[in-house]
Amino acid sequence: VRPRSSTVSRSRRERRDSVDASVLAERAAWAARLEASPPETAEEAARELNDEKRFKKAGLGVRRAGKRGVFRREGIEAARVGAQRCGGAPPPLKHALPEVLLVGAANAGKSTLINALVGAAPASKAAPASASDRAGWTSGLEWIRVGAKPPLLYVVDAPGYGAHAVATARERREWATLCADYVRTRATLAVAVVVVDATRGVSTEDRRWIDVLSSAPTVVALSKCDLLKGPGAVARCARLVEDDTQCDVVATCGTTGAGVAELWEKLKARCAAVSVRTSDPRAVAVHRSAVS
Repeated sequence: VRPRSSTVSRSRRERRDSVDASVLAERAAWAARLEASPPETAEEAARELNDEKRFKKAGLGVRRAGKRGVFRREGIEAARVGAQRCGGAPPPLKHALPEVLLVGAANAGKSTLINALVGAAPASKAAPASASDRAGWTSGLEWIRVGAKPPLLYVVDAPGYGAHAVATARERREWATLCADYVRTRATLAVAVVVVDATRGVSTEDRRWIDVLSSAPTVVALSKCDLLKGPGAVARCARLVEDDTQCDVVATCGTTGAGVAELWEKLKARCAAVSVRTSDPRAVAVHRSAVS
């Protein structure tokens, strides 16, 4: 069964200045590609079928997906502990922990996904990341400590890239430099997550950042999968994005929490494989640790 077109119109919660005519054109082009790209081999067909079953189990591609999402489980204590603005220094952090960097196009849903990772529903007072329907809300690197006793890792929320952020061209260039410097110099970066809007597919900027992140293990998180319509649409999207990026792909919906548990397990496993000790001179220097 061929999936019907993904959402190409603006949803009720999306702003005109963030989802403009160019974004809608990208959605229309991606929807056409989804419809025109059925599996060409038995292997691809089996892959789509297996993914479709797995995504349905996670709550993707079904109604009322939130009941199967991450919000059924107990939330993880998380708090914003520091930020770095353009031209500034990294914040002093109490613990030297593995770090997970989230990058993505402006308004791709990075902050919403971070809140879902720690079990915080949208608009919850417990949500550690500042999320907005205004593209470009995040204006620097934001460190969020996940876990308290013991702390598990830091999630680093990066400013959105691309021309759709509500920011000046100079601000977007400064954000790009800030993120690239972080990737190049951060000794405690364990894994990077590139958040790709499932309604628009992989952009040129997404591919560029995957290249920038080539020195770190990289996972692609498909966001806004709730906006894909029709049976098999999420699985078809995941297959094409995996082929385009050659990265491990996890389909998610930050607003319902569907699929987020799988992403969380992948990130925890990667961070557990990285040993970062407070006695490590590189980690202490990078973190400017408050622990003497």
